[in-house]
Amino acid sequence: MAKKEARSASQDGAVPAQKFPRMRSTTLNIARSSQRASKRLPDNVGKFSKKVDAALPGKHTRLLYDGLSRREASVLAQLRTGMARLNGYLFRISVAASQQCACGQAIETVEHFLFRCRKWTAHRTEMLQCTETLRGNLSFYLGGKSPSDDAKWTPNMQAVHATIRFAIATGRLDTQY
Repeated sequence: MAKKEARSASQDGAVPAQKFPRMRSTTLNIARSSQRASKRLPDNVGKFSKKVDAALPGKHTRLLYDGLSRREASVLAQLRTGMARLNGYLFRISVAASQQCACGQAIETVEHFLFRCRKWTAHRTEMLQCTETLRGNLSFYLGGKSPSDDAKWTPNMQAVHATIRFAIATGRLDTQY
């Protein structure tokens, strides 16, 4: 009787009565592959960061932050997220009375602060010497990938460091402004 059962179980197309337990490595590999596929920021998270960097999340962020001091990393993070001590953001979170820049020309955003504000023109020269063609490109100066960059893109660390030095020199992002 046992021999008969063994033969029927070993025939082609035979289905086991019980499902075999899955190997631990197989379970882990399936979990990893499903996580890799969903390695994107949710649509409602980081709108400003996505505008600055089309490659988020990515390995280049380690390159950006690893060589920086705590203060420099803080300044870069403020600029890349848009959550900087600038009136545009401070007004949005009900800390500042107005979102207007001190120069009186526009709303004080990261882009206005870095490229347009007349108050900081003298400090901006080193930053603008990093490129001739990409002046005013927020992604370039903050180490982000713009949609027009090719696949072999890497952040221009010279421009990123110049931008951080500019922001620190103005003192605008310090907590004691």
